[in-house]
Amino acid sequence: MSAHLARAELLLAQSRPADAERELLQALAADPENPVVFTLLALSQSDQRKNTEAFAAATRAVGLAPDWPHAHYVHARVLHHSDRDAEAEIAIAEAIRLDPLDADHFALRAAITLARRDWPGALAAAEEALALHPEHVGAANLRAMALVRLGRKTEAAATVDFALHRAPDNAFSHANQGWNRLHQNDPKKAQEHFREALRLEPDLAYAREGMLEALKARNPIYRAMLAYFLWLGRQSARFQWAFIIGAFFGRRAIDALAKQWPALNWLWWPLLAAFYVFVYLSWTAGPMFNLLLLFDRFGRHVLSRDERRGALAFGVVLGGALAGVVAWLGFGREEGFFATVTLAALSICVAATFGRHGKHRAILGGATAVLALIAGAAALMLWNGDQAGVGAMTAFVFGFVGFQLLANVLATK
Repeated sequence: MSAHLARAELLLAQSRPADAERELLQALAADPENPVVFTLLALSQSDQRKNTEAFAAATRAVGLAPDWPHAHYVHARVLHHSDRDAEAEIAIAEAIRLDPLDADHFALRAAITLARRDWPGALAAAEEALALHPEHVGAANLRAMALVRLGRKTEAAATVDFALHRAPDNAFSHANQGWNRLHQNDPKKAQEHFREALRLEPDLAYAREGMLEALKARNPIYRAMLAYFLWLGRQSARFQWAFIIGAFFGRRAIDALAKQWPALNWLWWPLLAAFYVFVYLSWTAGPMFNLLLLFDRFGRHVLSRDERRGALAFGVVLGGALAGVVAWLGFGREEGFFATVTLAALSICVAATFGRHGKHRAILGGATAVLALIAGAAALMLWNGDQAGVGAMTAFVFGFVGFQLLANVLATK
């Protein structure tokens, strides 16, 4: 083994992928056909989110050593980190075919199937890994994650307890236990585990995201919404769509009942108001409570730069909608009603956009910009007495409905 290769392995073990990449490029210059170098290079680049370069290196490793199980394992890992899980599943299947006795292979299959929302498949793969290596901490954590999503929370907690007993300084295990506590609606205990995970590994995104949710869950309104989000997240994509469609027809049913029995409007109107508040919060609770955390001494440090930007963007649009309410109800200005409706709708679009990343954010951001332009054009035309503004407003309404459908499609992909 060359000195560059040995140093690269050490640097990767120390979570220094950029330094490892530099050593590996030098090792590659001396030995350009070494599949080991390419697998390590792929891992170092994947850890830096250089997905295109990592994929090229992993593919080259497989090309140089097609019968080496580890090359296929690294290929699958890189694909998984790039959110290309359908391809990753094929790659890890080949690694398992070549070496069916490696627990790491089954643990990675569990992670991939978990990302694909196949909870029973993830549980089966994690248990196969544990059958080969009963003390595999990563497989135990993945088993716990699958159990939570299958609603078997007691078994999940016991599995993470086992993982923590085997490796008490494992940050991922503490983070996993924190998420288990959140699923059990216990944000206070969850914070303890997330705090310990971040002490052990300050850059662990899984723990930081959990801590953020636990902090927001101190508010009883957000705690109720978080319970809903976690419950819905445990369901299949098919169930989620059925739930969304059912909610739509449920609202239509309340409308019909209100028309049929107007004497019971004291019941129907509060139900409709609660429904609309719930729907609005289901889209906006994340950035709305992130905005509140900006005023919290500790909470603002947990928010990432991107989350702060999203909270501020949402706050600006929501502030405009609230100003419209004041103008409408306080001063009787009809323009205030228009501003309230359009800006409230656009605040949902902004929240959905910042709730996505990469290509999905670009798509939703473009759609939000188009809707904002249509709303602006409608406002100008109506202000000048141009009846074409009514058509523009109709286009905005249909566009907003289309935006919600698009966002839901992207969310279940």
